[in-house]
Amino acid sequence: MYPRFVQSLPTRGAPTNSNLKEQSPDGRYNGDRLADFAYKTVRKQILEGTLCPGEQLIETQLADRLGVSRTPVRNALTRLEREKLVTSIPNKGSFVASLSPVDVAEIYDVREVIEGLAARLLARRITRGESDLLRELAARADSPSATLDDDAEFHSVLIRMSGNKLLADLVDTFCLHALTLDVRSRQMVTSGDVEILQTDRDMDAHRTVAEKIIRGDAKGAEESIKYYIRRGRNILIKALMGLDED
Repeated sequence: MYPRFVQSLPTRGAPTNSNLKEQSPDGRYNGDRLADFAYKTVRKQILEGTLCPGEQLIETQLADRLGVSRTPVRNALTRLEREKLVTSIPNKGSFVASLSPVDVAEIYDVREVIEGLAARLLARRITRGESDLLRELAARADSPSATLDDDAEFHSVLIRMSGNKLLADLVDTFCLHALTLDVRSRQMVTSGDVEILQTDRDMDAHRTVAEKIIRGDAKGAEESIKYYIRRGRNILIKALMGLDED
């Protein structure tokens, strides 16, 4: 099964000798591994809302909290800036990025094209084992207790199972980046006391898409997933605009 979209990662303390065996020749921890640790930890805290939109990210404070030097933190922030989760302002520093309605619209427009194609391709070649997995993920994503992680996992796995290697590779690059921003935008909305996951939510959306794929209805699967992505786009943009007015 595809790993959870938001991994459970430690939030304090750098990796120890027991779980970080790769070291430099002089015995110190490999800098790339420490930068990756810092990146994953800060990214997780941004996605979960522990670090809020607009909050300043001070290198010395993050380094102290993570138990690393400033260099891995600086590298992590640069990587997060490329993913648009962090914004760097000259002479002011780095901040947790805030997403605008335009950002969300662009994310969803691209998701509609990519995931529509993935659903169509998967409907033409899905296996019994994949059908069982897709049903399981769809049921979880449509559950009243579903998390943003559950929703993202359904979409990521669907793309991976499409049979198109390029689309599968995109999950690790652009699509994963887009899903990350999608989760972040919805985290911003829910943290603003707008019940976006419960209000105007179709409780059978993922199962509808899954069943059409499993039946081999390529056109129907593509149309359904595009419809739900557009619907989610409009709901989120409306909610984000409401937050801007407050």
